[in-house]
Amino acid sequence: MIRPPSQRIGIVTSGAEKLADYFPTAAEPAFVPTEPPFTPDDQLLVDELRRRGHHVSAVVWGVETSQLMDRYDRLIVRSPWDYMDSDEQRKGFLRWLEGLGATGIAVENELPVMLWLMDKCYLLDFAAVGVPIVPTQLIPVGETLDLEALVEQHIAAVIKPAVSAAGAGLEFLPNRQAAQAFQQEFVDRCQRGAQLVQPFLPEIQTNGEWSLVYFGGEYSHGIHKLPARSQIMVHAERGGSLRFADPPAVVRELGDRSAAAVPRAFANSGVGSCRMPLYLRIDVIETPAGALLSECEGVEPELFFRARFGSAPRFADLIENRSI
Repeated sequence: MIRPPSQRIGIVTSGAEKLADYFPTAAEPAFVPTEPPFTPDDQLLVDELRRRGHHVSAVVWGVETSQLMDRYDRLIVRSPWDYMDSDEQRKGFLRWLEGLGATGIAVENELPVMLWLMDKCYLLDFAAVGVPIVPTQLIPVGETLDLEALVEQHIAAVIKPAVSAAGAGLEFLPNRQAAQAFQQEFVDRCQRGAQLVQPFLPEIQTNGEWSLVYFGGEYSHGIHKLPARSQIMVHAERGGSLRFADPPAVVRELGDRSAAAVPRAFANSGVGSCRMPLYLRIDVIETPAGALLSECEGVEPELFFRARFGSAPRFADLIENRSI
């Protein structure tokens, strides 16, 4: 079999010191970085690409983009997990991504798609093209809401910044007292940026959340995440647990439907058109009313190559055969 030509591939990540915030976890105490700043999960992809003869190295975001022009054929944004540590970091990351556009290097996922998926208002674009989402109300910057009245209506509510990652800034309001105590901070947050308001779904505590990984729009594997007892956050670094398994049919169907809808949802945002992203992680919550899209991640999701034997080789196949 004739191998595709060797490529010079940069894997965009954060500095090695950031990895300590995520690895190891109680769920996987032996899963630690072996070649920082690659995450241990990205390392599986790196090793596979190198085995095929590609030249792969880490690119810590923020490096002067002019230094990258003659070194790489393509950059794959994978784990820049510190870009949301502060508003200053986020703005710096956006400037850096825009700078990459001037280099002529192929970047994936594509910059417009990543910018779209950085703002959770994309959920409303999915809803507009018929994808069932967790009910979501957008509070634009500068506006506000009476949270006590909201909690009375929903019983309990979840507040999150429209621009956030890894559960940062999420606030759970289980009752009127919590809503009243959070009201002023909510008003302050609304002055700084748009907020999303969602009803609390108790199924997150009992059924957890499913993460479905897609390569080029095709399903690869699933991860079932559960929060710690009496908690609502499923992230492993926040005490959650996970198991590697294929999801129930109703969850898989919504995952497939959501992935297929990405180009239409993106077009609904008014930015333009896009091809199917190189990678996506679709997060789904199963409820008595059916499966609901919780998030669509295409910037820095952990892809859990370790969850399915052969997933890293399949992703490497896609990289090799996808036009630059």
